[in-house]
Amino acid sequence: MPDVALTPFPPDPPPGYRQLSFLGGPSRFVPEKTCRGCFMNQAENDLPDILAPVFDDGVITVRQDAEWAVPGFMVVAVRPHIGALDEMDLPLVERIGRVTHFVRRAMRERLGLAAVQTYQEEKIDRPHFHVWMLPLWPDTMAAHDINPRIYESNIAQYLTLFPFASNESAIRRCADEVRGFLAEVPHLREGTTV
Repeated sequence: MPDVALTPFPPDPPPGYRQLSFLGGPSRFVPEKTCRGCFMNQAENDLPDILAPVFDDGVITVRQDAEWAVPGFMVVAVRPHIGALDEMDLPLVERIGRVTHFVRRAMRERLGLAAVQTYQEEKIDRPHFHVWMLPLWPDTMAAHDINPRIYESNIAQYLTLFPFASNESAIRRCADEVRGFLAEVPHLREGTTV
């Protein structure tokens, strides 16, 4: 794993580097082969505080999506550099399922979300396992005629409808609600191994 460069991103990246952008913070240079997940784990103290985990058991983390300012957009990820579900042992897969279950319950019970889209893509380039849990905020969906069905979707447009400056407080509120809910779940942090 190459070392990460923590210098703010100037207009043109040096050869062999790419840009990572983060909500509420500066972009960063990272070597081209560094995945976002590994960078976020290695440089966690340098990330904007809005990206602080709402859950972290040392192996599984849950936090606000790092790029899109949709309030309550939670990402369930693993700290080890694992690219796909089948590369994990079954106890870890089961723990991810348990954590994801309780994140979804928090989104329903604390955020009032009747619908959430859950995605898990296997990247070809720089894979690092994570599950996106995208809230479908009904007022925004209706106001912009957003259709989330996978084969007719304009969900990419939906992601752009939440400017950070006007959603920062809602992002923080949603994170606090999910964090509080998960903290009340008995035994959620127990039994974690890689």
